[in-house]
Amino acid sequence: MTVSVASRLYRPAGLSEVGRLVLGFIDGGAQWLDWAMTDPQARYHFNDESALVAGVQSGLHGTPYLILHRLQLMVSPVKLMTMSVADLRTLARAEAGTDAAPSPANVAVILQAHGLASQADLRRSGMLTDSLRVADAAALQGQGLDAQLALLELEREVGLPTGGLAVEAASFAAARAQNPFEFADYFRACRSAWSVLPTMPTAEERAAAIAAAIDTLMPRTFAAIDCPSVEGLVAPWEVSAAISEWLLMGRQIGFARSSLAIQQIITNGGYTGQTGREADALVRNYLARAQVLLNTAEVGQGRLGQDGATCLFHVEARGDQADIELGPSGIITLRRFGAVPAPSPVPVPDPLFGTGTAP
Repeated sequence: MTVSVASRLYRPAGLSEVGRLVLGFIDGGAQWLDWAMTDPQARYHFNDESALVAGVQSGLHGTPYLILHRLQLMVSPVKLMTMSVADLRTLARAEAGTDAAPSPANVAVILQAHGLASQADLRRSGMLTDSLRVADAAALQGQGLDAQLALLELEREVGLPTGGLAVEAASFAAARAQNPFEFADYFRACRSAWSVLPTMPTAEERAAAIAAAIDTLMPRTFAAIDCPSVEGLVAPWEVSAAISEWLLMGRQIGFARSSLAIQQIITNGGYTGQTGREADALVRNYLARAQVLLNTAEVGQGRLGQDGATCLFHVEARGDQADIELGPSGIITLRRFGAVPAPSPVPVPDPLFGTGTAP
């Protein structure tokens, strides 16, 4: 009977309080650990406490996500391991549903502070596609948690528009995209492109213009989707080291998919309809600026996603900023790159696309 964490033999009081609280959220988690400690045939080894709770959840339930039913929250136990003892205790009381349960408002504050979306929040992604009249689009079917979160982020940018250019952009994006992530990319690309291209009076002209932009930029992004990788979820210094080594080899860090590269070039790269050599120069200069930032900015503490496997790092230097994503498979990509925006007043509601600004 062996359970070891970080090469040390586990003892009943060995787990931290955070580890004990998170293990308590896993149905059967505490009982499994008691069994593993007493069964003479059991042999389990974990690199750290996060690996332990992740392994228990996946081993018992065949999924990396646990469900907190009262809170209507699907979340990786690894994400919960990043929370404070006080916040975990509050969530535990809320999930228990006793007289000592905190108010829904207190729970909402904690979820928001940690970037967690409940099922009630995620339902807004469905409300968005309904309002944009694309809920039945093939590219938006079979959504997992990551896809729902991507659409929820879009909904938080634009709200629930019911007409105008938003519906038009959604129709174009749904017809062009292969999945919900590309749908969000192409929707944002429409939003940005139509604000800088010459005014076009008809939907057909607008669709032709954004299609031409995508067709022009796509082949120029092929070199921008080759990225370094590491072994899973690693420390920030290892992300920095991988970036530096990649750049020293004369390679450049790009985006997770071509549609995202296109959207970022249109939104943050100064695209105004360039073609030919002008488009070549635009893309080349935009990517070169990104590499300069990545080569000089220090990667600090990241923010772990709700899936417990995606981490986002924000860097800024010399007037530019970027979000660097460490994906579940260990691939390091740009999520966003552009100039640091100047301070602006509260955004004025946009009746066509919503109130926010495209990332």
